[in-house]
Amino acid sequence: MSPRQWQCSVCSTQFTRSEHLRRHLRSHENKRPYECSLCRRPFTRRDAKIRHERTCKEKPAHDGSCLQANAIEEPGSADFVQPYEYEFGIPPSHEIDDELLMGMSMSMDMPYPSDFAALDWLYSTRMSSDSIITAERLDFLAHFTSENGMGTFLARETLEERQKLVLQYELDSVGHSQPRASMSETAQTIRPEMLEANAAATHPLTPRTFEIIHHFHSITTRKTDRSVVKLDWTADVEALCRSFFSPGNITRFLGYFWSLWYPNCPFIHRASFDPQTAPPALLCVMLMIGACLSPHTDDATTARMWLDCLEEWAFSDSSFREETSRDTSLSLSLDMYIDRQKRRLECIQTAYLVCSLQKREGSVEAHARVRRYRHATMVMLARDVGLSTASHRNLKMDAPSEGWWRQFAVEEGLIRTMTYVFLFDAALTIFHNCPPRMVVSELKTEMACPEACFQAESAEECFAALNDWRATVFWRKHLSIVAVVKKICQKDLTGSAADEYSQVGTLNLFTVVQSLHSLTFHLENSIIFESTLLPVKTGLENWRRIWNKRQPEDSLVPDTPEALWKKVGFISYSPEFWHLARIIVDKIGDDNADDEDGGGALTAVPERGRERKRYDHTDMTDVNGLIMEYRRMSLGAAL
Repeated sequence: MSPRQWQCSVCSTQFTRSEHLRRHLRSHENKRPYECSLCRRPFTRRDAKIRHERTCKEKPAHDGSCLQANAIEEPGSADFVQPYEYEFGIPPSHEIDDELLMGMSMSMDMPYPSDFAALDWLYSTRMSSDSIITAERLDFLAHFTSENGMGTFLARETLEERQKLVLQYELDSVGHSQPRASMSETAQTIRPEMLEANAAATHPLTPRTFEIIHHFHSITTRKTDRSVVKLDWTADVEALCRSFFSPGNITRFLGYFWSLWYPNCPFIHRASFDPQTAPPALLCVMLMIGACLSPHTDDATTARMWLDCLEEWAFSDSSFREETSRDTSLSLSLDMYIDRQKRRLECIQTAYLVCSLQKREGSVEAHARVRRYRHATMVMLARDVGLSTASHRNLKMDAPSEGWWRQFAVEEGLIRTMTYVFLFDAALTIFHNCPPRMVVSELKTEMACPEACFQAESAEECFAALNDWRATVFWRKHLSIVAVVKKICQKDLTGSAADEYSQVGTLNLFTVVQSLHSLTFHLENSIIFESTLLPVKTGLENWRRIWNKRQPEDSLVPDTPEALWKKVGFISYSPEFWHLARIIVDKIGDDNADDEDGGGALTAVPERGRERKRYDHTDMTDVNGLIMEYRRMSLGAAL
């Protein structure tokens, strides 16, 4: 049977459901059976009437049209209440016929997922200051959900440009002075082994090479029935392992990691990271990520053969079985407590990076393991350590010292790592429709400090940057993620509050919008809809205002190989996640209206609603289909 078996006899438009065809036919017959109870304005669709009635709060005018002068106060007034149009940035002085956008959505066989962005585009000349409009095409999310690989965390052009910078830096480091070439040409001008030509016979990283070989040998030769490793250890495998993790390659892969991946996950304190003393599993996963992003394609191909070994190694860490006492900080000295927190922090960081690597570069079986088992283990360890322990409440701001800086680095690293564990959970929910393993209400983790604090290269520099942060409400009250989410979802923020929250930083704003996605999942799968969407809509509108007031942290960071690690990574695409949240929120309301219109959920479950009920699936085709359908419908996407 054809997926589009219902065809309009007037315009030949095809539909997947008879209900959609009947609704479309009304546009030809000009029948409008639904009337506004206040102004009697007719509509062809019940959900359009419901949306209209939210703004129709006055008595009918003499000409039968709805009055819109419902006591709009000046924005500075204490009693100012934003009308519904302003809630999503729609100027109230221009009326747009709901039927126009509905007709467009019907002609494309769409159950009206969102008209907000289309309206944003229509009024883009009046809203040119709203930077979120530029993200309406959802280019990044369309790319991210249609391809695999660690490189998809950045736009294709951005990744290629940074790889060119790294290659040019390599050319310069080995004495070449030829001009910059195209990507394909540059890749042929230098081979990885050339970088080791001048290496000393005894390299300080040589012990790390043998350490990695030892662990991989042990994992492959002592496989159990439950082992995920299929690789067998042979002389050729050992030689390849020795060559791939050679000291020169360790240096090279770490360089790729910092330049090409670290901006996407800045939770390792670079200033204190030492490849000679770092936990071997953490070092190894950093090398593997760097190799997968290498501009030399052979590096990524070789790296993938070790992924399952690395996964088993990382999740065999004793920290996953270690019991935690809640009064640890009282029974241990501060130095011992910080040491213990650092060990467990590095264990969670390793698990997170391995999950991210397997999720984007591993096999289909590895994808499923990460979603269903490894991620659960990572969340368990995060809860065991305690999300509320990720805080700077015990950090004294007396004077900078090496001990003080070390304490800050561990505490801030823990805050950021716990945040990214939640972000990984939210990503599985968004892209695979997996029920969340973490709930927003448990995010007692403190908001992350500015990048300038975590990127500082000395205790004095860090102390100075942190002193500026101390003046904000986030440090004064040590606000948690859940506290900020509650704040922006309760009511419209005042102008001064929006200005203050705009200082929170890109990472924290990304976490907030992902929190709204997590809340949306529960609403989308709830059977109770009365007034539940309003807090999320309020949160989305407040988030938009905050985002447009923020100053990007990397606006002054130069595009040089040495400075790439200070750039903002994929979280800079936060507006696209915001657009996606709005699409889903509006879809929830429309699906509920369709259910009521059809006389019951059993007989009128929307087609798209049924599609979204595929839970915990390996691919990302569902969300990609939603994005691509929205792009086709959106007026802005047509430009």
